[in-house]
Amino acid sequence: MTQRSQQPPVLRQISVRAVMDVLLQEGPTSRASLAKKTGLSKQTMSEVIRNLEAAGWVRVKGVISGKVGRSAVTYEVAETGGYALGIDLGATTVRIAIVSMSGTIVYESEHPSDKRTGEALIELMQTMVEDGLKQQEIPREKILLAAIGLPGVVDPVTGHLSLAPNMGEIGSLNITHRLSETLGCDVVIENDINAAALGESWKGCSAGLTNSTFLSLGTGIGLGMLIDGKLIKGATGAAGEIAYLPFGFDPYARESLERGAIETALGAKAILARYTAEGGRADNLRDLLAEAEIGQEPALSVITAAARLAALLVVSVDAMINPEKIVLGGNTGRHPLIFNLIEKELPRLSRRRIDLETSRLGTRATLIGAVAIALNQAHNALFSPQDLPGEMRLPK
Repeated sequence: MTQRSQQPPVLRQISVRAVMDVLLQEGPTSRASLAKKTGLSKQTMSEVIRNLEAAGWVRVKGVISGKVGRSAVTYEVAETGGYALGIDLGATTVRIAIVSMSGTIVYESEHPSDKRTGEALIELMQTMVEDGLKQQEIPREKILLAAIGLPGVVDPVTGHLSLAPNMGEIGSLNITHRLSETLGCDVVIENDINAAALGESWKGCSAGLTNSTFLSLGTGIGLGMLIDGKLIKGATGAAGEIAYLPFGFDPYARESLERGAIETALGAKAILARYTAEGGRADNLRDLLAEAEIGQEPALSVITAAARLAALLVVSVDAMINPEKIVLGGNTGRHPLIFNLIEKELPRLSRRRIDLETSRLGTRATLIGAVAIALNQAHNALFSPQDLPGEMRLPK
């Protein structure tokens, strides 16, 4: 996006931000109502609307006829003015969404990664995006920005991915540069669990809360934290890498140093390995959990042990962060049996009442979070003064 390079005067930017904030939050609104809600004069309002219409960001919605006085023309955010991409680039699945500036997802798709890594995984993502643009007849130049959630942490200096043992050779790439080159637009990279926390905060079960966490139990283990409405990233972006807490497995073991002691004990691969070592025959975690649900051994004892360790994680998160709610996600974490076993264990570990809930967005949590990031970044670049603090709110 290059909109920052030719910004109008700050006062006009403030007026544009105020108008766009109302339209994004409340939908179609007349100029008179916009003037009343923003405190702008009718003359200023007319100029702002005229400029936004000319730029293609606002369009006429319709006419409201009142009982008294003239009919009022209503305006709305133009759906075709521009778009952003939200992408979940995962180790097992790639998900993409194309979203309009009003916050409407106009296209969404997912595809298994089929063990692709590195360039092959990026090529799959590129093909999915191109297919979506073609299907929706959206010119590539209309894509203003992309936000991508992926496992691990991107080094701000080298641009390389770290703390992502499940992503294979992709860690050797300058991932930000490579993805921007592939998609042909500016790219924002965010940890997938952080993105999931934002997704649940925007459209999920922690919407409206200022302090919440997203604890993912699945292929990997991770934590996303929102404190006072802000995502906590840490000095190098590695805040929430809870897999590296030194318990659950020998923290001095080589595998613990690579994947983290908790993930070595509680990741999907570890649970399945323990079950197999005890004589189990299921080939995947889904079948293992199905056996545990009907009380079949050794599946039930293995899953019970995993839930107890997960309960320790939940109590640790509550002690460190004190969130209003802890959202459990990931293929393991949101399974009803795992959730119920964790809830049963919590009173034995803490006297505090911990508000625990499974993810409402499920497998889409990271994708919806990436959409939120893309929209927020695009809105602020287009409609908010760059020299003043604060960000625009996401659409409802």
